[in-house]
Formats: sequence, C-alpha cells, structure tokens
Amino acid sequence: MGPITLFDKSFLQMLNLDESSIFDALYSAVICPIFYTEVLADLSKQPTGEKTIEHVVADLARKTPEMHSTPNMMHVSICLAELTGQRIDMRHVPVKAGGRPVRHSSGVGVVFEEAPESRAFSRWQQQRFFEVEKDFAKDWRALLQKADHALTARFAKQVLAIHDTPKSLEEAMAIAKEVVHGEGQQFYSLKVAYALLGLPPAEFPRIRARWIKMGRRRLTEFAPYTAYCLLVDVFFHVAVDKKLISPDRASNKIDIAYLYYLPFAMLFVSNDKLHRRVAPLFMDERQKFVVGAELKDDLAALDAYYWNLPEDQRAQGLFRLASYPPNDDSFLTTRLWKHFGMRTERPKVDENPTAMPKETVEKLLQRVKEMRELAKRPTGNFTREEFTDPDHMIVGRRVPISRGKWRLMPPGVEADADGND
Repeated sequence: MGPITLFDKSFLQMLNLDESSIFDALYSAVICPIFYTEVLADLSKQPTGEKTIEHVVADLARKTPEMHSTPNMMHVSICLAELTGQRIDMRHVPVKAGGRPVRHSSGVGVVFEEAPESRAFSRWQQQRFFEVEKDFAKDWRALLQKADHALTARFAKQVLAIHDTPKSLEEAMAIAKEVVHGEGQQFYSLKVAYALLGLPPAEFPRIRARWIKMGRRRLTEFAPYTAYCLLVDVFFHVAVDKKLISPDRASNKIDIAYLYYLPFAMLFVSNDKLHRRVAPLFMDERQKFVVGAELKDDLAALDAYYWNLPEDQRAQGLFRLASYPPNDDSFLTTRLWKHFGMRTERPKVDENPTAMPKETVEKLLQRVKEMRELAKRPTGNFTREEFTDPDHMIVGRRVPISRGKWRLMPPGVEADADGND
C-alpha cells in the first residue's frame, strides 16, 4: 500500500473511474467523516443539468477508494476518548474504532468490522446515501449553516484574551500557537476547546475532575490531539475575525474541518483554494500537500502506462499489477513513494509476499474465519499492549471486481453468492 492519504471532494470529483482505480491501487486513503458531510451536502441542492443530484453523489461514491481505504474515527469522538484517558497516536496513520480483540491459538488479534464509521462506509459503498446523511452529515451541516462565524470568532478572541492583529495567515497561525501552546489559561483552554468542538456537556465534570487530579496540566500535555483541534479552531476564528478567511462562506468551516485529520495522514490531496492556502501551515516536515490537479495528471499518465502493458499482465487485476509504481521518477507518484521511504522496485517472484502456496493461503483464510467468529463472543480481558500491538489485524471491507475499464481483482476472485462484489 502507498502513502496514507487524506483527500477531499474537490480532488475526487476531478477523476474519472479509471484514474480513481489507479489512486485506489497506489495510495492508502483515509476516509474521514467530513468527506461524507461535504459530498452529502449536495443532496439538498437543486439539479442544474441533466443529471440528478443523487446521480452526481453516486458518481463520487463509485470513485471513492475501497481496497486500500480506512474510515477514520470522527474527530469529536477521538477528542472525547483522549480527554477521558485514552492515548491517541498522531503518527500519520488512521484512527480506527470498533476493533474487538480476540485470543487465537496463533496469537492476539483485533477484528475491525462494526464501528459507526465502518458501517457508514459500507452504506456509502452501497449508495445508501440518506442513511449516511442521517449518521454523520445532516445535523452538523445544519448547525454550520446557522453558525455566525464572525460572532464565534469574536467570542473566542475575547475568552482566550487574543489581542494581536494578524496581517497574514502565517501571523494568524503564530497567534493561535501562542494561545494554545503558551503558559496560563489552562482551564479556559480546556473549556473553550470543549465548547468549540461540540463535546457533550454532561461529560465535562468528569473530564475536569481528571484534569485536576493530573495536576491541571496545559492542554497540550493533558490531551495533545484535543489541543491540536483547538489550534485549528483558534486559527480559523482569528483568521475569520480579520477576514483573512471569509466569514460569509458557510462551507469554509467544513473545509477547515479536514485539518482535524491531518495528524492521521502522510499526504493531503486537494484542489480547494482554502486548503492550498492553510493546510501546509499545519503539516510537519514529514508530510506533503499535493495539488489535486497535479495528481490527477499523474494518475492519467499511470493509467496509460499500465494499460499499455501486455494483456496477460493486465489480466492479473489492477491491484496486483499496480501494487508498486513504475521505478521512474517522471511519475509524481513514484517520487512521493520515495519521499516516504517506500520501495518502488517490484519484488522478485521469490520475494513476493503474495506468491504463497495454496495450502498457506487456505490456512490463512481459515484463521481469519475463526477469528471473526471469536469476535462475535465476549472479549475477555486484554492488556493495553495486547490491544495496541496485536499479532494479527483483520479489517472487513467490500471491494468491487471491476471499476471503469479495469478488472481490479485477480482471476479466481468473483462476486459472492448474493451477487455482491
């Protein structure tokens, strides 16, 4: 799998089905709930052409990565988990919810199948859009449409005692960092973060008690990811207050919300103007921002490259054929793989981990079946180390046999008995 990549609607709607298939093969996508919110907002619009809005949304759903994709846990749920004591790793990998630990003769495993984000992704793949809308998008989108960003910005500025006046987005970022990372206002930072992120008020007394018990630490020490989300919000409100970001465009808050998920990705791909201006300010030296139009052009070139390979190679299925990019630096994708230290030379047959004897494959499939059955029973007791560093991890997903002109799966993999992919 390629670089762990966060993407938005602006990028996906540029691609055709063949280019989206190449993206799915060579990149590991983070599907964040904000993506559903942004796309499903179209369901309330009036159609402007021959296609219905449902058809437009369905087209985006067909292009959404499936094989190498992970639905990320909602940022507010991550913050609540962190504030109540769970450690959150911000090491550029997605945060998955719903994993059930199991004990098997081969070791401890974690089976991921039933988190709300995963169920929503399954509905999305089946084009059950209004159910996804109910799960994630509708209430939050309605709240955003009613929000007065200018008023909220003035409130945040007053409560957090922000007096400086930025003249650029870079200066707004410096002010936000001083507010969130600086000394003093520890309790106000916790309280404002809790309010701005819309966390449940009933939980706050318990969290406040835990904060006091742990020595009234700065938010960056008590809950680093929550502090990061506060940084995003403070930056946004400081920039809105001085009209460095427009207070009149409701969708700006949705666009900014993608930044909550940057700690869980190596790469962010977008063609949105606001993302191009602000995302690099929040990314560290290991991460990269890529303009959507540039990656689209590269995916088109890769599509042509793989399609021109001999037919017997194409018959293997795209996910096997394009498991590595060409070892050619003229491709942006190859340069990105190398930037993140990933191998671009295809292994020899005897090195290929997919070239396993049939008996080994059958044993693995039997182990997966057994562990999925175990996950349906009570979990028992597990240490934190067993849960966070298991011997096995199983992720359930639906993958189509083909998309566009490409057969995605290798020969021998067909639809199930119910006709599903």
